[in-house]
Amino acid sequence: MPIRFSIQIPGAPDVATWKDKVRRAEDSGFYSVSVPDHLSSGLPQLAPVAALATAAAVTSRLRLAITVINNDFRHPVMLAKEIATLDLLSEGRVDLGLGSGWLPDDYTSSGVRSWDPPGERVGRLEEAVPLLRQMFQGEEVTFDGRHYRMQGYLSLPRPVQSPLPLMIGGAGKRMLTLGGRYADIVHMVVNNPSIDPSMKAFEERLGWIADAARAAGRDPASAQIGLRVTMGQLASSEASREEAASRISAERGLPVEVVLDSPFSLVGDESSIRDRVVELAEVYGASYFTVSEDFGWDISGLVGDLSG
Repeated sequence: MPIRFSIQIPGAPDVATWKDKVRRAEDSGFYSVSVPDHLSSGLPQLAPVAALATAAAVTSRLRLAITVINNDFRHPVMLAKEIATLDLLSEGRVDLGLGSGWLPDDYTSSGVRSWDPPGERVGRLEEAVPLLRQMFQGEEVTFDGRHYRMQGYLSLPRPVQSPLPLMIGGAGKRMLTLGGRYADIVHMVVNNPSIDPSMKAFEERLGWIADAARAAGRDPASAQIGLRVTMGQLASSEASREEAASRISAERGLPVEVVLDSPFSLVGDESSIRDRVVELAEVYGASYFTVSEDFGWDISGLVGDLSG
């Protein structure tokens, strides 16, 4: 699949700044702008759907991604209506990312929902994903599950895209299995120190996705592999990859060797980063790279080149 870059921009202090940022992302060749979805006051961010609607109005090519919507914050019926409306008004530019929630403070400080065990949160998402697929396809839905119930419900409006690209984000086996069964993009993210960021663990996760796809009767290659680059460091051409990795190593408490090895890491000068992206795409099939805003601007000169 083609290499694609998404720049994650959590917010802006005013509308003029937000519009400037998304226009810059489009002009730089990014495939999409992505907005995260958190309620914690420690992570002040724009509301994703409203922010992306504004982005749609001032761009023409840039896709609109959410990395990722917390399923627990919205009932599937309301989410389907909001996302279909955004897709309609943006003329078919939405990539819907879904997750089960991972940050306790989103729950405990807001009170929106109790902080349930992982199995309970993933269980709700496992019911929500096929329901969203049905609603986006214009099917009348009747469902009586453990978490959601619908009786002859028809969601309107219909999205422009058919199917609307679905991204599922996570790192655990149950989440990646769900992605292998249903997702157009399986977005791997290591956002917790307890999650192994090594290449060996990444290869095992690829196996889970492929096994789940085959069990669902899908070609494993039909699921695009996405990576949230959580360790990005652009260095000058005079600096080695080891020097760049050492700064991340000190910040993250990881051995330099792990930082250099990890698929969630892009470190070094432009040439080194270009080679690493190509390697991850050609050898491992990872082709949808989501980068943080600051690192994204740093490597924007590579983005259009690699994407082209």
